[in-house]
Amino acid sequence: MLREIKGQPQVIDLLQKAIDQERIAQAYLFHGSDGVGKFMTALYFGMALNCLSVNKYRPCGVCSSCHKFLSFEHPDFLYVFPTVNLKLSPDGEIRDNDALKQYEAYIKNKINTPWQDYYFSGSTEIRKESISLLIKRLELSIHEAKYRVVIIENADMMNQQTANAFLKTLEEPPENTLIILITESLPRVLPTIQSRCQPVYFKPLAQGLIQDLLFERFQVDTSIAKSAARISGGNLKTAIRIAQDTDNSSRNKAFDLISMAAKAQDFEYLDMVSKARDSSDAIKDLIAYLGIIANDLCVIQYAAEQITNLDKADFLAELTHAKIADRIPDYLLLLDDFSRKLAGNVNPTLILLNLFIATKNLLAP
Repeated sequence: MLREIKGQPQVIDLLQKAIDQERIAQAYLFHGSDGVGKFMTALYFGMALNCLSVNKYRPCGVCSSCHKFLSFEHPDFLYVFPTVNLKLSPDGEIRDNDALKQYEAYIKNKINTPWQDYYFSGSTEIRKESISLLIKRLELSIHEAKYRVVIIENADMMNQQTANAFLKTLEEPPENTLIILITESLPRVLPTIQSRCQPVYFKPLAQGLIQDLLFERFQVDTSIAKSAARISGGNLKTAIRIAQDTDNSSRNKAFDLISMAAKAQDFEYLDMVSKARDSSDAIKDLIAYLGIIANDLCVIQYAAEQITNLDKADFLAELTHAKIADRIPDYLLLLDDFSRKLAGNVNPTLILLNLFIATKNLLAP
């Protein structure tokens, strides 16, 4: 199953050699952008170390140990991730009923649809009480596994106090214990944590690979798969979300914005924004589509058959003019800036308004 992880051959080779040579690091730090296979690789790595199959291709995915890992029911698999305040009891019982429901929903989503993000109702972090409980559990004997497996997802969401509480365990973990920390933001992980782990970098996935995965595993139409792969930025989760948007809502909103900007329909756009309740992901997809449309506006002047939005060729041809090609590089830089600001929790409405202004400037005669 490790070989089912696509686009990360250097990572798989590293981990496979560690398994074959029985030289497992005390702790690993998997880092790289979202949607590139970090969590599934960590899970399959732990499964491979405990797989009961005599076949050399492990994990097999069918033995009792593999089944328990895949259902998150293995007694020696410990999974920590950012949550709302669970109000944990000393023995690990979640005492807040609403938090318990969300916790269980998160796990269910991770098992059944790991490519979909789950959002808690409140602010999340990896809390000291969760790490303290993990440390207590690591002091107990291993139940049945050859290697106990600990996965800490979004490890950058440990505050300094929480991280410091985990340092001793990370430096001297119990025997036969595999600890894997996962992060999308390596600079936010304390240097003291980084220094105690073997770093493993996951690169963004190639567009061609994402397109193939969408077509083969999710039966996505070839043209949609191509657009989704191009917009995804190497993130399979983003590509799947875009491809499964059967109504093309983000694409339609991007063309609506373009049309309103071209016609200088400021008040109509303000009215639309005032009624919108778009998520950050939806705005991120909108920005990505605007980038694709901007590229089409440039390409259509020279090779109309090469544009992505072929069904909008006539509309785009009416908008394009000689000055657009010179303006597009700055426009794309602005789109990148808006995406970063969105990730930094800048007011989404402000971003939508600035998107409109930037697009009007792009299309102006």
